Amino acid sequence: MIKNLIWNDIKQNKLLSAATVFFMTISAMLLALTVLLASSLLGAIDSLMENARVPDFMQMHTGELEVSEISRFAQSREEIKEWQICRFLNFDNSQLTLGGISLADSTQDNGLCTQGEGFDYLMDMENKVPGVLPGQVYVPVCYRSQYHLSVGDTMEIGDYRLLIAGFLRDAQMNSMMASSKRFLVHPKDYEGIKAYGDGRGIAQEEYLIEFLVVDGADTGVLGTAYAGEGLPANGPAVTRPLIRMMNALSDGTMIFVIFLLSIVVLLISMLCIRFMLLLKMERDRKEVGMLKALGVGKKEIRILYFAKYALFSGLGAAFGLLMASLQKAALEKQLKEAYGAGPGGLSSAALAVLAVLLVEGILLLSIRRALKKMEKLSALEALLAPQEERPSRGIFSSVGAGIRKTSRRQYFVIGLVALACTLLMLVPQNLYSTMSAPEFVTYMGIGDGEIRMDVRQTEGIDSATEQIALALKQDTQVRQYAVLRTKSCPVVLEDGTTINLTVETGDHNIFPVSCLEGRLPGKQGEIALSSMNAEELGLTVGDTLKLMVDGKPVAHTVCGIYSDITNGGKTAKAYDLYDGGPSVWSVVYVSLEESAGKEAWMEGYRKKGVDVTDIADYVKDTYGQTLQQLGLASKVSATISVLVIFMVVMLFMRLIVEKNRYRVSLYKALGFTGLDIKRSYFLEGLLPVAGGIVLGLLLGNLLGESLCGVALKAFGADSFRFVIDWGQVLVLIPAALSGAAIPAILAGIAEIGNIKAYECCVGRE
Repeated sequence: MIKNLIWNDIKQNKLLSAATVFFMTISAMLLALTVLLASSLLGAIDSLMENARVPDFMQMHTGELEVSEISRFAQSREEIKEWQICRFLNFDNSQLTLGGISLADSTQDNGLCTQGEGFDYLMDMENKVPGVLPGQVYVPVCYRSQYHLSVGDTMEIGDYRLLIAGFLRDAQMNSMMASSKRFLVHPKDYEGIKAYGDGRGIAQEEYLIEFLVVDGADTGVLGTAYAGEGLPANGPAVTRPLIRMMNALSDGTMIFVIFLLSIVVLLISMLCIRFMLLLKMERDRKEVGMLKALGVGKKEIRILYFAKYALFSGLGAAFGLLMASLQKAALEKQLKEAYGAGPGGLSSAALAVLAVLLVEGILLLSIRRALKKMEKLSALEALLAPQEERPSRGIFSSVGAGIRKTSRRQYFVIGLVALACTLLMLVPQNLYSTMSAPEFVTYMGIGDGEIRMDVRQTEGIDSATEQIALALKQDTQVRQYAVLRTKSCPVVLEDGTTINLTVETGDHNIFPVSCLEGRLPGKQGEIALSSMNAEELGLTVGDTLKLMVDGKPVAHTVCGIYSDITNGGKTAKAYDLYDGGPSVWSVVYVSLEESAGKEAWMEGYRKKGVDVTDIADYVKDTYGQTLQQLGLASKVSATISVLVIFMVVMLFMRLIVEKNRYRVSLYKALGFTGLDIKRSYFLEGLLPVAGGIVLGLLLGNLLGESLCGVALKAFGADSFRFVIDWGQVLVLIPAALSGAAIPAILAGIAEIGNIKAYECCVGRE
């Protein structure tokens, strides 16, 4: 009997039933998709790092190196299980071509290496250790699509030519956020190319000093001990957790956006399903009263209702899982390219099923709570259902007022959903436009110049920097420039331990970065810390930090804290370090006169052996993977938003018309045409949609910054401001939502044409 009752109810309420299944399906799909993608990403990263045997602690160093010192340190530390020193031959990008395309515009430090002896392996596309032959090279997989490469193409280093034998995944430097990229060659080619580069002054050899530690060992303690011994540390240090975080963040932004989307859609679904249930219960009030009068208990009535929604929930869960599985393949394409296939299997599927059960459980719990209202009604109260309100005397002039009075809650839901859908489209789009804008560099710890010049792969970095500065000073096309030198400086903490700090020196106020607190250094004795360094060291503005300069501790006052994502987010900026040792690298920021031709100017300095990059290209190169994923997430969010607003508006306008069926019939009997009545309902439906869109645009641009700030803080970028694409915000987003809402309103009020004038005379609603 219950089956027949449920089936008859579904046939009589096709629209409500379909809408309920839709909301349950879309909610389940989004959270299941989030779980599947997160499981795939983290599983693939962990699998790659495990197969590659990523070091637990790595110190980069440029300059002279005594292997015996490293060996002695490793033998003295019980937590060190294995250690090795990998060489990295860093080349001037202007000397490199891939498939005939020059890497002169690349913002990455590109170099050659050989396979690690005991760990830190570079893996092929099957996540296996490749065997590279003389004359061959394996290229980072991120360059395959960027430069449209394939096996058999060539890589040229000056006059030296290598055949591309395959592509590699570098568990350490896979992410574009990692500023270096390694090309795998045979040891014979490495030595030959090194001699070639040394003879022309276009290559510089760096060292990766790597350690594997026993399980449970603290790499922070190891890093402090390493710095305390005064061992080679002319470069940044990274740990395994930092490597994992950089990999996850570069490709996890899309998953984060889909997760937020799933939460908002779940809340919308709870609101809409609960409202539809209450409306259905109001319609069934007399029937419920009759059942109670006949002696049917509350439990049986509740089961009758709940069984139907349990059936809808099962259908929604099944459809949601199916749709999530279909969407996953398209969305994880880049993840598989970068990291390979994760373990997946039963564990990933089980997590997705649990996510779907959680969503459906929340929705059913909301339904169960709504059903309790019905149980509180006595049989007499249920049978004495309130009579529908009749229209006031104002005839057609009062139609709008009558609709607002009887359907205020429905219109409120429409406006609320329009607001939520606007936020879902706006926030990912604003995040994308912000991260792709040149201005975003100020939250990356990079000056807001027009052009960036790097001096790295050369002997005598300081003298080369001076020559560039002199040339810029005499260049009439240059409006202003700033020379910043990066040095590795020991810092003495309060407990007496020593750590190495990457300090960028120079005048930082010419092209300033964004400060969270305080200001950038403007004189000797001042230092600004990145937010990650300040948090790790427990320092704030006004505190003192002792830097070892020429072997003596020199007190520096912390004058500011700024956002930074470079070098793992752990940097510092000082005005000057006196004679604080040679530079690890130098960066020159330049802005040109309006009359200058940027491309020609950049090409002229590239011919002098300098890496010259447009800042806008620098951002795109650094966040290429992230922006691609974020763009994909933005499209998914926009598609879901359009579907949701169409479904909600159509459903609720249809319910409003049905609720006011007697009223519509009466107005037709009074001589008003169906077109007149439709026009009134159309305007009443359009107003909350327009209001929701406008309010969503305001809230999205104001509160959206705080929400995205939580995500970007993990990158080291704090207190940022949206860089808004006003064409998208003021035209495309409102047009897309309105373009979905208007046909939905028309479809929802189409039933007005089928309502007859005589229905009000026979009591039909």
